[in-house]
Amino acid sequence: MRGHALALLLLAASSASAAVPEGVAPAFLVPVIGGKAKADPLTFWQQGGQWFAEPATWREVGLQLPPGQTDPMSAQALGVGFAVDEASATVALDLPADRLKAQRVARVRAERGPIAPPAPGVLVNYSVAGMVSEQQQALSLGHEVRKAGRWGVVSTSGQVNTDASGTGYVRGVTRWQKDDPNRLVTYQAGDVFAGPSSSPVNLAGMRVAKDPRALDPLTPTYPVPMLGGVALDPATVEVLANRARVLQGQVGKGPFTADGSALGTGAQQTRVVVRDPYGRETVVSDQRFYVAPTLLRKGLTTWEVAAGRVRQGESDYGALGATGAVAWGLNDRWSLRGTAQTSSNGKANVALGATTVLGTYGTLDLEVGTSTQGGQRQAMAYDYRGPGFGVRLEHERQQDYWRLRASNAVEVEQRTRGSVFWRPTPQWSLRASYSDVRTPRFRTAYADAGLTWRGYGHTVAVSALRDLERKETRVEVGYSYDFGRGKGVSVRARQAPDATAWAVQGRARPTVLGTPVGLSASVDEGAAGQTARANANWTTRAGWAQINAEHGPSGTWASGSMAGAVHLDRQGVTFLGPAESFAVVDVPGQAGVPVRVGGRLVGKTNAQGRLVVGEVTPMVPTEVRVDDRALPLGTQLAEIEQAATAGRQAGMHLTFPVLTEAARTFRLTGSAIEAGTVAKTATETTQVGYDGVLYLKQPRPGQTVEVEGVCKATLPSNLGNATVALDLDCK
Repeated sequence: MRGHALALLLLAASSASAAVPEGVAPAFLVPVIGGKAKADPLTFWQQGGQWFAEPATWREVGLQLPPGQTDPMSAQALGVGFAVDEASATVALDLPADRLKAQRVARVRAERGPIAPPAPGVLVNYSVAGMVSEQQQALSLGHEVRKAGRWGVVSTSGQVNTDASGTGYVRGVTRWQKDDPNRLVTYQAGDVFAGPSSSPVNLAGMRVAKDPRALDPLTPTYPVPMLGGVALDPATVEVLANRARVLQGQVGKGPFTADGSALGTGAQQTRVVVRDPYGRETVVSDQRFYVAPTLLRKGLTTWEVAAGRVRQGESDYGALGATGAVAWGLNDRWSLRGTAQTSSNGKANVALGATTVLGTYGTLDLEVGTSTQGGQRQAMAYDYRGPGFGVRLEHERQQDYWRLRASNAVEVEQRTRGSVFWRPTPQWSLRASYSDVRTPRFRTAYADAGLTWRGYGHTVAVSALRDLERKETRVEVGYSYDFGRGKGVSVRARQAPDATAWAVQGRARPTVLGTPVGLSASVDEGAAGQTARANANWTTRAGWAQINAEHGPSGTWASGSMAGAVHLDRQGVTFLGPAESFAVVDVPGQAGVPVRVGGRLVGKTNAQGRLVVGEVTPMVPTEVRVDDRALPLGTQLAEIEQAATAGRQAGMHLTFPVLTEAARTFRLTGSAIEAGTVAKTATETTQVGYDGVLYLKQPRPGQTVEVEGVCKATLPSNLGNATVALDLDCK
């Protein structure tokens, strides 16, 4: 009987595949993989003691084959276990793990998505600082005003200063900016900053730049290591970097890759560990990488072009100038760049640079430049960062090198800097640095070193600084103890050629009226005498503030400062903390609705149903959720959660539309009605609750309510407010 069934299947499949050799009978079998049967049978054939199938068949069961593979392949050649059950016309396939489709283990990361509509109104960031002493008083008010729309963001900043000598205003930066997140391009006009990061220039003009780091911060711009392995069974995968777990995920049998962007920067000793369901661990990868964020990943290009008049002071502009730069990721080891600048006075410069990663031993950056009138520039920098050791060396030299800059900018002829840190244990750390900067007018050179021990709340630090120009040495010793919860004490002593001093400080963080307040007091004594200082600082949703006081040989003075932001529009004024980006959340007409941003409660809507919150990260998806349990009965929202992305400086505007406010609550009086009794209107059927409470989703003025077998009531022409239960006489 079994042979007869298999023969029928063989007969049915005799013409199923043209690849079956002549004279060989094909078998029409249902594949069973991991105990699960496929829906449809596939064609196999046996020849020379081996089972064969076409490449398309092997791909259909899950094997990964080379794209150009067209000839039939045997199960033995592929490493596939092949067991035929003639009775059920099935074949149990044991697929090799290394030939299955690769899986991906990655961090859960929301896509940036489209940019939310800009926030309405005007945002004003402000800072106020003042001081009073026996000799003088002074006050300063700084501001940054922003207005956003679909056309971009306009911002302006400045500062008003007043003291005994008079009052003056200092203009800051005034600029229009428009971001194009899809192209990763920024357009700016007004006061723009352009040029190399080491020496930017302020121009009154225009700037256009491709800036993926700023406009797509979730996507690494640098080369990301490729991690992976093969799981022989369903398993848990862990990625460890410098002994710390940075990524975990579940995979099935087969190869997998792990998201290398989970690694930190610098030297990373990585291990990929596979743990099966029985707890057995296998290290499938143990490698060392160097992650260099200063490189650009292969094929990525950044650039900028700017032109305008060089800003010399507050309102003084000099010659017309232009600057351009481009950087390109050649491959995962090299990034190339070039810059050029020119001005209306006929001067210009060109510079070429390259950054490379030296295997796992850090990065090397080289740059050479030339300018009109024979100017030359050479620069190099080496940088290595590891979990317990790091070093950075820099040297640049310029000979008559012209650069687009303000006339009062410092011209550096030569700069040499170096720094090193070493942390042999979690308790001990050592640092040292050297700096030598030379300009046409002065030279500063110093070397310093420090040793620190931390443990069990104690910190002991020793440092020394040598001024190589003045031939002076300063030594400082300090000790501090942290009691926890913001409380601590510290003492330090310093010896220098001009003075020997000591200081004692105490700090605490009590809660005053529900707000944590940082307090500190110190006394120090030096060559000039003894000085006492005190400080208090606190942060609220409306901003932060601090107060300082000092008494010493030079007299007594006190100062204070505060910073925050004000949002103004037609719906009123809202005070919040200093905001780089912010969100305006509207639940129209619904007061007191709790709002959560990123899972954290940030406040409740005001009487108009609005909340302005400044705790939003620009260009990163933010989850905003409102608590609909605080809504009146019968009030429903179209949605209670939105994921949106705020633009840079523009903020975002989110509205949670109210679908209905028609529902009302009534109380039936005049007749005893048992809870659960059915009540009907022309539009709905419901039940009466305890104490005659009746809840209707769609009441209509003048509508009749019939309580089955008990009484009838008529709804009034004015249904009143949704929050108030009206009494109905039921007869």
